[in-house]
Amino acid sequence: MAITFDSIGNGDLAAKFRNALGVIGRNIVDPNMELDAAREITVGIKFKPNESGAIEVTYGIKTKLAGPAKAKTTFLIGQDARTGRIEMTEHRNGRPQVAAYEVIPAAQEVTEPERVGAEAGFDPETGEIYETGKPIDLRKQRA
Repeated sequence: MAITFDSIGNGDLAAKFRNALGVIGRNIVDPNMELDAAREITVGIKFKPNESGAIEVTYGIKTKLAGPAKAKTTFLIGQDARTGRIEMTEHRNGRPQVAAYEVIPAAQEVTEPERVGAEAGFDPETGEIYETGKPIDLRKQRA
């Protein structure tokens, strides 16, 4: 009987090759993998003769797949004015991506009691500034 690729190892080498083709195919169609990366299948067959005249043959299949595609996003970082917490969120996404960091102390401590509500000129919950009257004409404020 002639030795063929399909007959090596009673068909085991051919089965391993078909399996490797499937692995390569799944890697190619996976949208999370690098699109342009080359994939490879290496068929290795070693022949080692022994003293009795027989040849010991070892074979195997190796695949080289594309790695995960690189992705890019933007994080925004800020400090909560009320609590001092540092928070990060992903741009165009309302849910936090990273837990808040420790509080950074303010540069100067407030010595007078904190005013609340309309007396302070802003809403302490939202930071919204209350209107204080008519708009200021900055053109008239030139010195």
